Amino acid sequence: MDQTVFAMIFVIIFCGAMILIGLYYNKKKAAKNSDDYILAGREAPLIIVVGSYFATSVSTGSLVGYAGMGFSQGISGYWNAAAFMIATMWIGLWIIPRLRRAGVITIPELFEKYFGAPHRVTAVLLAMCRDLGVISGIVLVLGQIFQTLFGMSFWPSVLLTAAIVLIFTITGGMWAVLVTDTIQAVLICVGTLIMVPFGIARLGGGEAFVSQVPANLADPLGVGIKQALGWFFIGLFTSLANQTILQRGLAAKDDKTAQRAFFWGGLVTLVWFLIPFVIGIIAKVSFPGEKSSNAYYSMAQLFGPIGNVFFLSILLMAGMSTVSSNLLTSCSNLSLDIYKRFFAPDVTEKRLLSVQRILLVILIAVCIFVSKSFPYAVELFTTGGRILAAGLAPVLTSLILWKRSRRAPFACLAAMVGGAVSCVGAQLYQAAHAAGSAAQGAVVLLWTLDPILAGLPICLIILIAGVWLETSRQTPEYLAKHAVRQN
Repeated sequence: MDQTVFAMIFVIIFCGAMILIGLYYNKKKAAKNSDDYILAGREAPLIIVVGSYFATSVSTGSLVGYAGMGFSQGISGYWNAAAFMIATMWIGLWIIPRLRRAGVITIPELFEKYFGAPHRVTAVLLAMCRDLGVISGIVLVLGQIFQTLFGMSFWPSVLLTAAIVLIFTITGGMWAVLVTDTIQAVLICVGTLIMVPFGIARLGGGEAFVSQVPANLADPLGVGIKQALGWFFIGLFTSLANQTILQRGLAAKDDKTAQRAFFWGGLVTLVWFLIPFVIGIIAKVSFPGEKSSNAYYSMAQLFGPIGNVFFLSILLMAGMSTVSSNLLTSCSNLSLDIYKRFFAPDVTEKRLLSVQRILLVILIAVCIFVSKSFPYAVELFTTGGRILAAGLAPVLTSLILWKRSRRAPFACLAAMVGGAVSCVGAQLYQAAHAAGSAAQGAVVLLWTLDPILAGLPICLIILIAGVWLETSRQTPEYLAKHAVRQN
């Protein structure tokens, strides 16, 4: 069978199945309110929380981007993935139960509970930096997949993908996303696990492969300790305020289910994240003259026309699951934290659901245009992630674990803004040099000083010093007046 014909049949079956699942859950689990639509009514069982947790963490960018990092920088990129997953497992055990007891749907909502509207709006802006970056990066890769499979130009391929994602996300909400995520998680695991041993066998087996791996690719600090630290802290602090992941825990049917899902799902994902880097290293040995951004695609071609379609379809699955998850997250921020809070506080649930579905269309349209502005998929992930990690994450963590910080609204707001602005400034200052380094690796930017190492210390200094200064002279009368927000 011709590869294009097979690809068309495979994709039609896959996408048709995703749409049917959305329609099924739209009927079976019809959303009566935004809590149902965004958090599946907080009734999700263990297996689909684990599956969705994995599929949301493992995106198309993870496969293509991390394989490209493995090709050009080796195993050192794993610092980012490992830090993200370890921190996320801790969040599931300690933070998710506290957020569930607070009864919140979004992270910005928690900020207003303690401080007020300005903090909520600031939190929305910082959270969406990361989510829009992730969606845009995946859109970029999904466009490349359709171009490879069908020879389509960028815009038709991206618009087709966006339409499919929107249909099953709009119709089914979180229930459809959770179930399709779980199906896709199984296929992603099986498919990528096949690729590694096959690639190594093609090179003559384990010993032959190891002997051909360049020494710098096997070095955990091959990119230098400063860049390794930068990637580590991006992973660590991005996880602490990753609302898309947190909402998986909030959707679980109870605290115990959420904790178990994050532990087992995190453990599996932590181990799995080694695979894209190994795929990239295998591609480097097999295709040393290839561009790093093509590492995964080159490996897929080793399996012949049918295998190539299968492995590209895995990318499609991973991308759609993550796009739909992040779309719902951003939709909840705009609809609940902005629209309902400031423009229509008395909006009916029916009207709110309609607004949320309209926002999904607007959000993906914006991300399609953003995806054309930056040619590096992984960097689209980390650019917004750095801003989130340097501004929002440390303050959110302090609110949950450090009660004294709940009495310091000015310090917390200053820390969020100061950390984010410092991070953006460091990125702009080094943009020319970083872009030059990326031109050599073509996947991710290498910085003289990763911007998060500029923004994060600023945020922590302002937060810690500011909290102590702001709370040191608070009178008993002030504490009594603000008692509700301290609890």
